[in-house]
Amino acid sequence: MKISPRGERLREWISLVAAVAIGPASLLIGYKIPGLIFGAAAGAGILLYALVVPLLTLAAGRLKFLAWQLAIISVVLAVIGDNLRLNAIHRSEIPSVAYVFWVVGTLLSSPLPIYFLLKPLVPRQRYIVGITIGAVAFVLWFGLKRITG
Repeated sequence: MKISPRGERLREWISLVAAVAIGPASLLIGYKIPGLIFGAAAGAGILLYALVVPLLTLAAGRLKFLAWQLAIISVVLAVIGDNLRLNAIHRSEIPSVAYVFWVVGTLLSSPLPIYFLLKPLVPRQRYIVGITIGAVAFVLWFGLKRITG
């Protein structure tokens, strides 16, 4: 079944709005679940990054990479805003907390966007881009390890 161009544009915009809303929505859901403890919240965050963000990316059509990073940044900003509201972090810690949440979210949700990036390439280009992506992932992970110890 072919979707009309107008329907595709509407789906893309809805997915972008959902990507922006995913951070505050996940925070609200977390507060509404009674007795949520840190381990369960971490597990829910991993599921959010590994399942929900890639599904939003899949629905975004031509705007896959934009929706992907908007969703990650939305979660990062929601976490930082909530931590500042609760006085759980000092303002000087904002860059390191933002980097940690962005890297974890990007790495956990990256397989689907990487697939869409590599899919149209010829095999030789896939190897070159794959090695570059691996190097970037290593640098991100190394920076994460330096911050978190």
